[in-house]
Amino acid sequence: MSDTAPAAAPWEAPLPDEEQRLVDTVAAHPTLDNVGALADLLAQLPPQMSLWLDEHHREDREHRLQQQFLAVTPRIVGVSNTKSPKGPGMEAGLELGMVHIPFNSSPDERAALAVRRDLLPSNLYARAEQRMENGEVPAGLGSLAFLLREIAGHVVAATEWMDRDHPDAEALHAEADQINQAGIRLGELAKTIKQEDCG
Repeated sequence: MSDTAPAAAPWEAPLPDEEQRLVDTVAAHPTLDNVGALADLLAQLPPQMSLWLDEHHREDREHRLQQQFLAVTPRIVGVSNTKSPKGPGMEAGLELGMVHIPFNSSPDERAALAVRRDLLPSNLYARAEQRMENGEVPAGLGSLAFLLREIAGHVVAATEWMDRDHPDAEALHAEADQINQAGIRLGELAKTIKQEDCG
């Protein structure tokens, strides 16, 4: 297996013939909905090819209010390989990911969504982390603000299992309020910061 995780960016063009063939092969299988489909794809790829699993489920936030299902989607990623006879460089690897797809979408829409490379993780913390790593400071702060408010809600939910007159229940409510207020303030700051100010 290669030495490091796959690069976040898609494979850069122009591609050598072999890499282009791999990209085209994988693109012909935008989603894998059964074991046979996965086996068919793997049979068309080099057996020594690096294989990775995306640790995050990804989604288009514009569809978040719709009923969705998780689809397995393969993609070609650039993988760093320092053991190559030609010296350190990038090689093509296969990554299997999970993408949220609306039930009411057409087959073409599903395929287009499955292969998008700009989809963020559905997990709030991971989404904020990726945005910050990409330099998207206002959006990253907005995600963190939303996360803080969700954490406050979970802290309040913990008190539902306690007696109302328990002293720690009151303390938890106070902590939840502070966390929620921090989320509100952070969200307001995120709206005042402009992306162009974050060079």
